[in-house]
Amino acid sequence: MSAKELFDWIDSLTQDIDFEYQGKSGSICPFSRSDISLCYDGEEVTVHSVEAAMREPFIDGRSLEELAEDLRI
Repeated sequence: MSAKELFDWIDSLTQDIDFEYQGKSGSICPFSRSDISLCYDGEEVTVHSVEAAMREPFIDGRSLEELAEDLRI
């Protein structure tokens, strides 16, 4: 999935998005456009915009923007 497609999916606020990267589980939980929980390998961070969710380096120091095409969704 492209970074733009993932951005649009998060921005739709329709559901939580579960993913796997390098054998570890993660999730993106968009409660609203200003309250998005990002989880990976047991760690969690909250961001306050979809743009911030895409840029936050919470996956082994890398962001959704960088890894969108490598995630197993």
